[in-house]
Amino acid sequence: MPIILSRAHLARSARASLLAVLVLASAAGCSASLDLSPPDATLPTRVPVTVYTPPWTPTPTPTPPPPPPPPPLTAPNAMGGQTDGGNTAYTPVVDDTGPQEFAKGRATKVNDYEYRYVVATYDQVLAIASRFYLQTNDVVRVNFPCSDPLNVQPGDVLDIRWPVDSEQVGTGC
Repeated sequence: MPIILSRAHLARSARASLLAVLVLASAAGCSASLDLSPPDATLPTRVPVTVYTPPWTPTPTPTPPPPPPPPPLTAPNAMGGQTDGGNTAYTPVVDDTGPQEFAKGRATKVNDYEYRYVVATYDQVLAIASRFYLQTNDVVRVNFPCSDPLNVQPGDVLDIRWPVDSEQVGTGC
């Protein structure tokens, strides 16, 4: 009857035989060396991979368009009003910014350059002028040519506009 050997048995016996040859060779004083590494052709070769990274460049920030130039201004006269005689094409528009502290009265628009303002309790000329982008002196010249602006009373109706050259404080009284 034949003896059937498995692959594992043959591999074990081949290793044992090889080990025996090496032990005998070393005992006999042989200086033979045995290279058990596989040949270089079977080793996988590593290829270096270079990944291209473009250089960083900053993205420029878009610049906003320049603001439009402001309209030309009219030089004020000595009293702080307009030298052009009042309501002309160059006179700044008088605008109501709405009720605010010490200027809570009711304003009625007459035209682009003029308002009628009804003084409320605790209103002050400074706050009223500020509400309409005017100086206190402008409101005084138009509304109080002969009286004290500190005596403004609730219910008084003020003309809110740029003063004309002929309106001077203390004249015509």
